[in-house]
Amino acid sequence: MSSSKPIKFQTLLLSFSLALPVAAFATQLEEVQAWLEKMQRAAHMVNYEGTFVYGQQGQLSSMRIIHRVTPQGEQERLISMDGTGREVIRNASKVTCFLPDSKAVVVEKSRPVKQFPPEFPMKIDELKDFYTFSLAGNSKVAGHRTQGIKILPKDPYRYGHHLWVEKKTGLLLKTHLLNEQGKPIEQFVFTQVTFLDEVPDEYLVTAVNSTGFTWYEAKESNEKSEDEQPDLNVAWLPGGFKEDMERMQKMPTGGMPVKHKVFSDGLSSVSVFFEEGMEHDTSNLVGGSRMGAINAHGRSMGDYHVTVVGEVPHVTVQKICEAVTHENQ
Repeated sequence: MSSSKPIKFQTLLLSFSLALPVAAFATQLEEVQAWLEKMQRAAHMVNYEGTFVYGQQGQLSSMRIIHRVTPQGEQERLISMDGTGREVIRNASKVTCFLPDSKAVVVEKSRPVKQFPPEFPMKIDELKDFYTFSLAGNSKVAGHRTQGIKILPKDPYRYGHHLWVEKKTGLLLKTHLLNEQGKPIEQFVFTQVTFLDEVPDEYLVTAVNSTGFTWYEAKESNEKSEDEQPDLNVAWLPGGFKEDMERMQKMPTGGMPVKHKVFSDGLSSVSVFFEEGMEHDTSNLVGGSRMGAINAHGRSMGDYHVTVVGEVPHVTVQKICEAVTHENQ
């Protein structure tokens, strides 16, 4: 009986010591959650102008950004600083891309393919089975104090992220996209940013003279009803990936309508494009291709061609592409 008390005490001590890391982990998750919520609010509720650098594959692009919040929604202007003169004007309903180098203007209803600053989800409960979240110290970016956050994948099917969030406003000032080895393969960083009480109207008017430009507008296709399209199925997806969107769309430059599905885990996403009547098109992607952090994989399926594209490792797009089937097979 005399030894039971020490044994019981040791057991309680062991249980307490094991509980400490769990409690600390839960507390850190709550802190990360709070920072992500603050960052999400700042992305949509802060007026600012600044210059940032976007880099991939050893190439850097510099852009100026002006962001304004109004009762009618957000407004934004992006200006290329690298000599092309390209500009993007975005409001609540559409995105207009001015392309002086090709004398074209492209109008779309959705956001640009690449959003600046990048967006990240607020709720991590739905992601913690597939990613780890942790605070990563403090530093300065563009003269502003920031909180670091790391988001690392638990499997080889998605990339990781290192974020630097401005402490006062919550604006995301810097990101690194991390490959399977944890090395940066894409970066976004503000070199200068100023927070504004008001943004004058003239700041959001393009400087591009588009006289004589060709205008393209992407529209939902009504050429074929959904019932007439093949039933596109994907037999394999990484854990947590769900269908986020499906539509028939016609590319701004014309051509046959393309079936487009997007699958996402809430942080990473892939697009599946399914085209009919492409069996003799030699421009189709067959096999893998990479441009910076974006991987693609394509294959022919009789009269159809499927292409999977995403900012994920190549193994992910390849496995998804090989898992695509349709009802006519």
